[in-house]
Amino acid sequence: MRQSSKAALGGIISALSVVIMLCTYISPFLVYTAPAFAGILLMVIVKEAGYKWALGNYACVSLLSFFIIADKEAAVFYIMLFGNYPVLSMFLGDKIRNTAFRFLIKFTVFNASVLLAVFLCSYFFGISYDDLYNEGYVYLIVFAVLLNILMLIYDILIGRLIVLYVKKIQSKFRKLFNIR
Repeated sequence: MRQSSKAALGGIISALSVVIMLCTYISPFLVYTAPAFAGILLMVIVKEAGYKWALGNYACVSLLSFFIIADKEAAVFYIMLFGNYPVLSMFLGDKIRNTAFRFLIKFTVFNASVLLAVFLCSYFFGISYDDLYNEGYVYLIVFAVLLNILMLIYDILIGRLIVLYVKKIQSKFRKLFNIR
Protein backbone atom coordinates (compact mmCIF):
# COMPACT_ATOMS: atom_id res chain seq x y z
CA MET A 1 0.00 0.00 0.00
CA ARG A 2 1.36 3.42 -0.96
CA GLN A 3 2.04 6.03 1.72
CA SER A 4 -0.64 8.33 0.29
CA SER A 5 -3.19 5.51 0.47
CA LYS A 6 -2.22 4.79 4.07
CA ALA A 7 -2.61 8.47 4.93
CA ALA A 8 -6.00 8.64 3.21
CA LEU A 9 -7.21 5.50 4.96
CA GLY A 10 -5.94 6.85 8.29
CA GLY A 11 -7.79 10.11 7.69
CA ILE A 12 -11.04 8.31 6.88
CA ILE A 13 -10.78 6.05 9.94
CA SER A 14 -9.83 9.01 12.15
CA ALA A 15 -12.80 11.03 10.94
CA LEU A 16 -15.16 8.11 11.43
CA SER A 17 -13.75 7.48 14.92
CA VAL A 18 -14.26 11.12 15.91
CA VAL A 19 -17.83 11.02 14.58
CA ILE A 20 -18.46 7.93 16.70
CA MET A 21 -16.98 9.74 19.70
CA LEU A 22 -19.28 12.69 19.01
CA CYS A 23 -22.22 10.31 19.52
CA THR A 24 -21.62 10.68 23.26
CA TYR A 25 -23.77 13.81 22.96
CA ILE A 26 -26.76 11.60 22.11
CA SER A 27 -26.93 9.45 25.20
CA PRO A 28 -25.04 9.02 28.48
CA PHE A 29 -25.01 5.27 27.75
CA LEU A 30 -22.63 5.92 24.85
CA VAL A 31 -19.93 7.33 27.16
CA TYR A 32 -18.31 3.88 27.31
CA THR A 33 -19.61 2.19 24.17
CA ALA A 34 -18.64 4.94 21.70
CA PRO A 35 -14.93 4.79 22.65
CA ALA A 36 -15.07 0.98 22.42
CA PHE A 37 -16.49 1.12 18.87
CA ALA A 38 -14.10 3.87 17.84
CA GLY A 39 -11.18 1.77 19.04
CA ILE A 40 -12.32 -1.26 17.05
CA LEU A 41 -11.87 0.74 13.83
CA LEU A 42 -8.12 0.75 14.44
CA MET A 43 -8.07 -2.94 13.52
CA VAL A 44 -8.54 -1.96 9.88
CA ILE A 45 -5.50 0.31 10.06
CA VAL A 46 -3.39 -2.45 11.63
CA LYS A 47 -4.38 -4.94 8.93
CA GLU A 48 -3.97 -2.54 6.00
CA ALA A 49 -1.15 -0.20 7.05
CA GLY A 50 0.57 -1.68 10.11
CA TYR A 51 1.03 -0.93 13.78
CA LYS A 52 2.88 2.37 13.35
CA TRP A 53 0.04 3.84 11.32
CA ALA A 54 -2.51 2.52 13.82
CA LEU A 55 -0.68 4.17 16.70
CA GLY A 56 -0.50 7.44 14.75
CA ASN A 57 -4.21 7.18 14.08
CA TYR A 58 -4.82 6.47 17.77
CA ALA A 59 -2.84 9.60 18.72
CA CYS A 60 -4.78 11.71 16.21
CA VAL A 61 -8.20 10.52 17.43
CA SER A 62 -7.07 10.89 21.05
CA LEU A 63 -6.09 14.53 20.56
CA LEU A 64 -9.20 15.37 18.56
CA SER A 65 -11.45 13.63 21.08
CA PHE A 66 -9.85 15.39 24.00
CA PHE A 67 -10.27 18.84 22.43
CA ILE A 68 -13.59 18.36 20.60
CA ILE A 69 -15.67 16.01 22.74
CA ALA A 70 -17.43 17.73 25.62
CA ASP A 71 -17.69 14.50 27.61
CA LYS A 72 -14.13 14.25 28.94
CA GLU A 73 -14.84 10.89 30.56
CA ALA A 74 -15.42 9.32 27.14
CA ALA A 75 -12.27 10.96 25.78
CA VAL A 76 -10.19 9.73 28.73
CA PHE A 77 -11.53 6.19 28.38
CA TYR A 78 -10.68 6.25 24.67
CA ILE A 79 -7.19 7.57 25.36
CA MET A 80 -6.41 5.29 28.29
CA LEU A 81 -8.19 2.10 27.28
CA PHE A 82 -10.34 1.64 24.23
CA GLY A 83 -8.13 3.37 21.71
CA ASN A 84 -4.98 1.45 22.43
CA TYR A 85 -6.40 -1.90 23.58
CA PRO A 86 -7.37 -3.28 20.13
CA VAL A 87 -3.90 -2.47 18.76
CA LEU A 88 -2.26 -3.99 21.85
CA SER A 89 -4.48 -7.07 21.59
CA MET A 90 -3.55 -7.63 17.96
CA PHE A 91 0.14 -7.00 18.67
CA LEU A 92 0.21 -9.46 21.57
CA GLY A 93 -1.68 -11.99 19.47
CA ASP A 94 1.02 -11.73 16.79
CA LYS A 95 4.01 -11.78 19.15
CA ILE A 96 3.11 -14.01 22.11
CA ARG A 97 1.94 -17.57 21.48
CA ASN A 98 1.50 -18.53 25.14
CA THR A 99 -2.20 -17.80 25.71
CA ALA A 100 -2.02 -17.64 29.51
CA PHE A 101 0.89 -15.18 29.46
CA ARG A 102 -0.82 -13.10 26.76
CA PHE A 103 -4.01 -12.82 28.84
CA LEU A 104 -2.02 -12.00 31.96
CA ILE A 105 -0.48 -9.06 30.12
CA LYS A 106 -3.88 -8.01 28.73
CA PHE A 107 -5.59 -8.14 32.13
CA THR A 108 -2.73 -6.26 33.77
CA VAL A 109 -2.79 -3.51 31.14
CA PHE A 110 -6.59 -3.35 31.25
CA ASN A 111 -6.81 -3.01 35.04
CA ALA A 112 -3.99 -0.47 35.19
CA SER A 113 -5.65 1.54 32.41
CA VAL A 114 -9.05 1.52 34.11
CA LEU A 115 -7.55 2.63 37.42
CA LEU A 116 -5.58 5.39 35.74
CA ALA A 117 -8.61 6.53 33.72
CA VAL A 118 -10.80 6.68 36.84
CA PHE A 119 -8.06 8.59 38.68
CA LEU A 120 -7.66 11.07 35.81
CA CYS A 121 -11.41 11.59 35.50
CA SER A 122 -11.76 12.12 39.24
CA TYR A 123 -8.70 14.24 39.84
CA PHE A 124 -8.56 16.45 36.74
CA PHE A 125 -12.17 16.64 35.60
CA GLY A 126 -14.03 16.27 38.88
CA ILE A 127 -16.12 13.33 37.72
CA SER A 128 -17.49 11.66 40.81
CA TYR A 129 -17.33 7.91 41.31
CA ASP A 130 -18.79 8.18 44.82
CA ASP A 131 -21.47 5.61 43.96
CA LEU A 132 -18.75 2.99 43.67
CA TYR A 133 -17.07 3.94 46.93
CA ASN A 134 -20.21 4.43 49.04
CA GLU A 135 -21.36 0.84 48.60
CA GLY A 136 -18.23 -0.58 50.24
CA TYR A 137 -15.37 -2.81 49.26
CA VAL A 138 -17.53 -5.79 48.33
CA TYR A 139 -19.24 -3.70 45.69
CA LEU A 140 -15.87 -2.54 44.35
CA ILE A 141 -14.64 -6.13 44.11
CA VAL A 142 -17.81 -7.25 42.31
CA PHE A 143 -17.52 -4.26 39.99
CA ALA A 144 -13.86 -5.07 39.24
CA VAL A 145 -14.72 -8.71 38.48
CA LEU A 146 -17.54 -7.64 36.16
CA LEU A 147 -15.24 -5.19 34.39
CA ASN A 148 -12.72 -7.95 33.81
CA ILE A 149 -15.44 -10.21 32.41
CA LEU A 150 -16.47 -7.39 30.07
CA MET A 151 -12.83 -7.00 29.03
CA LEU A 152 -12.68 -10.69 28.21
CA ILE A 153 -15.85 -10.38 26.11
CA TYR A 154 -14.40 -7.28 24.38
CA ASP A 155 -11.18 -9.16 23.66
CA ILE A 156 -13.08 -12.12 22.20
CA LEU A 157 -15.14 -9.69 20.11
CA ILE A 158 -11.96 -8.06 18.79
CA GLY A 159 -10.53 -11.45 17.85
CA ARG A 160 -13.69 -12.51 16.04
CA LEU A 161 -13.97 -9.18 14.24
CA ILE A 162 -10.39 -9.56 13.01
CA VAL A 163 -11.20 -13.00 11.61
CA LEU A 164 -14.42 -11.67 10.05
CA TYR A 165 -12.56 -8.75 8.50
CA VAL A 166 -9.80 -10.92 7.03
CA LYS A 167 -12.10 -13.67 5.71
CA LYS A 168 -15.11 -11.69 4.49
CA ILE A 169 -14.42 -7.97 4.24
CA GLN A 170 -10.73 -7.39 3.49
CA SER A 171 -10.83 -8.52 -0.16
CA LYS A 172 -13.91 -6.37 -0.86
CA PHE A 173 -12.38 -3.44 1.01
CA ARG A 174 -9.15 -3.70 -0.97
CA LYS A 175 -11.04 -3.98 -4.23
CA LEU A 176 -13.20 -0.95 -3.37
CA PHE A 177 -10.17 1.19 -2.53
CA ASN A 178 -7.93 -0.34 -5.22
CA ILE A 179 -5.41 -1.66 -2.70
CA ARG A 180 -3.03 -4.43 -3.71
